[in-house]
Amino acid sequence: MNFLQERDARRFFALTAAVCAGLLLFAALFAGMQAAELRALLAERERTIVTALLEQGSAPGEIVGVLQNARVSEPARELLDQLGRDGSTPVWLLDSVRTRAAQTLRNALLPALLLAALQLWGTAHYLRRRDAVYREATTILSHYAQGDFRRRLPRAEEGALYQLFAAADQLSTALQARIEAERGSRAFLKDMLSDISHQLKTPLSALQMYMDILTAEPEEADTVRTFTAKSLASLARMESLIGALLKIARLDAGSIQFSREATYAAELAKRAASELKTRAAREGKRLTLTGAEDAVLHCDPGWTAEALGNLIKNALDHTPCGGEVAVRWERSPLLVRFTVTDTGEGIAADDLHHIFKRFYRAASSQGRTGVGLGLPLARAIVEGQGGVLSVQSEPGEGAVFTASFLTKP
Repeated sequence: MNFLQERDARRFFALTAAVCAGLLLFAALFAGMQAAELRALLAERERTIVTALLEQGSAPGEIVGVLQNARVSEPARELLDQLGRDGSTPVWLLDSVRTRAAQTLRNALLPALLLAALQLWGTAHYLRRRDAVYREATTILSHYAQGDFRRRLPRAEEGALYQLFAAADQLSTALQARIEAERGSRAFLKDMLSDISHQLKTPLSALQMYMDILTAEPEEADTVRTFTAKSLASLARMESLIGALLKIARLDAGSIQFSREATYAAELAKRAASELKTRAAREGKRLTLTGAEDAVLHCDPGWTAEALGNLIKNALDHTPCGGEVAVRWERSPLLVRFTVTDTGEGIAADDLHHIFKRFYRAASSQGRTGVGLGLPLARAIVEGQGGVLSVQSEPGEGAVFTASFLTKP
């Protein structure tokens, strides 16, 4: 009986059982009292009959025969009918029965009324408490509908009702999470639109200026070449910015499903660095790749190579001419770790906890190209595949970025 898990239901059931037991006990007592009363009435009637027979001179033996007689003759029936004592109207017992019946009824009504009053009180108390619980639940649910989740439905007891309340609370928690997610999405969209407009403002203004110069001096070949190249650079920067933002937005929306392919770590590192070796050589920087050739991990090769490429780009941005960017990988029974180490100026302690934020630029990065989306995109890709991206750095001693992936899916 699951309903007995509730305290109020147990109390109400116990009260009802007690009242029923009381009624059964009272019925048994009343039946015993009625039997005793009937025996007393019959005994009294026998005494009156014996008295009458003795007064008429009947012998005791004859009286005993009369009392033990169980046969009814037809003349006896006719005589009793003539006297009006046919059994339908027990005149000879009417007064005594009426007196005893009235007394017995009074004795029976009082306990019955007390038990009925107790049952009614218990029922009213139970229904009143249950109505209070329903009213409280209705109030709380109305607050949920208005987005107020500060109060919770009562769940201090067990039972079907409180299980229903627990399910409603779970639903409200999911609703609250969805509302907060929608608020976060709106805030993120607002911030992203603000950041995009801010980031696009500079290259758009530059393009406008370059177009004005080209329009004003169309005959100057050197001017046209110079500002055409600058215009193309601004367009490339805008294209890179918009592409990175779209990728981050897709990752945030969960619309990208990463594959799980067995891939050699060496191939990923070579793929990520293939387009950056020329830049490193042009800038007088060394880019080295070292690690076990047989190290295998399960990941999405395209996205993972892009994340590693962003880490290498960031390292090259902060490494001076003559410096080195080292990409290494190692395998353990559970993980494959990529480390990207540079010999740049390092990261200040105040900036270390913010470098993965979108559009964040450290003070040491001012004057360099980039918009602050490479590291956030890399982290989103790594963590989207169940990996971990971390950084260690000391000012003046370079930085070490570590991307860890599971060897098995």
